[in-house]
Amino acid sequence: MWVPGHSGVSWNEKADSIAKQVSDFSPYIDWIASEDILSHLKKQSFQITEENYHKSKYQLLIGNIPDILTISKWTGNRVQDRLIARIISKTITTPGLLYRFNLHPDPLCRVCNEINDVSHILLKL
Repeated sequence: MWVPGHSGVSWNEKADSIAKQVSDFSPYIDWIASEDILSHLKKQSFQITEENYHKSKYQLLIGNIPDILTISKWTGNRVQDRLIARIISKTITTPGLLYRFNLHPDPLCRVCNEINDVSHILLKL
């Protein structure tokens, strides 16, 4: 049904056009549950994100990263989710990382004189 208040709004015009096409060609409309639509969009979003990551230069540098659904099983809240994700992706703020971006004068650990990155902090300290 055309509503004058929605005239000129692109998404409403598109919805009107699709509704008109359906009503013109088919007396029967297959209804899809909103839960099915949301589930499909979520799967599609994860798939696109995964494909984009695997095509990027970062996949070669970082490797495969578990998705947030896997990570969230290990943690109790969103702060811990972010911390674990940063550790896995090696993007947690360390002197070694800051040095790469010229934000810290020295990338080395003061105790053992090795590059002070996530691996060093987790495995050697």
